Amino acid sequence: MQHRPRRATDMPSVFISYRRDDSAGFAGRLTDALEQRLGAGSVFRDVDDIAAGADFGAVIEDSLRRVQAVLVVIGPHWIGAIDAGGPRLEQAGDYVRREVELALASGKPVIPVLVGGAPMPAAAALPSSMRALANRNALTLGDANWAADLARLEAALASWLPAAARPARSRRGLIVMAAVLVLALAGGARWWSLRDGAPNTPEAAEVLGEWSAEVAYPWNLRVREHYIFTVDNGRISGSASFLGVARALEAAAWNKGRLRFQTRSQTVSGDEPARELVQRYELWRDGEIVRVRLQIQRGRALDAPFEFIAQRQ
Repeated sequence: MQHRPRRATDMPSVFISYRRDDSAGFAGRLTDALEQRLGAGSVFRDVDDIAAGADFGAVIEDSLRRVQAVLVVIGPHWIGAIDAGGPRLEQAGDYVRREVELALASGKPVIPVLVGGAPMPAAAALPSSMRALANRNALTLGDANWAADLARLEAALASWLPAAARPARSRRGLIVMAAVLVLALAGGARWWSLRDGAPNTPEAAEVLGEWSAEVAYPWNLRVREHYIFTVDNGRISGSASFLGVARALEAAAWNKGRLRFQTRSQTVSGDEPARELVQRYELWRDGEIVRVRLQIQRGRALDAPFEFIAQRQ
């Protein structure tokens, strides 16, 4: 890959941490894909962004301070890498270890990205200073489902990145949403038809925009969740966070005064393979609030649905 020195005016939004002999190919492909969506200079990756002769450690620490989110790319050999000094993660000077330690200490969003079929490392297999990484919800990125996996990662990042660095298609969606609301408020005589299950009545516009909710999950956990609903190219789109991570809407449709959609996530327990969860949502406007019903699917099993309310932001 051709070296692209970073301009002094560039401000990276995302830091990609990876081990070169483990996942350099995936990290490079991910960098290119994200910069196509977020803009040139939006992603920090050491191969491209550390000039010859620069203090490697100082540049990494400075970049971690300036970004909004950190992606830790974990491949099959990430945790078992060894050099002459022994296991690399056990060495305080290992740069991957240092990157993860600084990222976790910063309080910024840290997303493990599993590539090459790698499982999420168990907390017990990590140094004590890195064990909080095992509690972060991981996303999988693979060749077979690259586009869909990248869309989920993109949706997760959207909650934390500044508006200027968000994908262009999200900005287009907001422009369309604004036009829709203007027509509704102006008492437009005809609401244009939107295809494939998108809203085609003025009341549907009442759920567009940004909402947040304090969600009390059934397993004694409370999380502030955020929801963004837009119309993009005639379809409902946006994101809904689950356990604090924004996820892309799937199969969104407006029917009989209610918006229904689903999102996907993964759960990892110890050394077991990651399992996919599907979150099925149904929401409807009730005065100044939105009522939300959520049911979680775990394989073939369905949890009991529960409800909460969301307020406009």
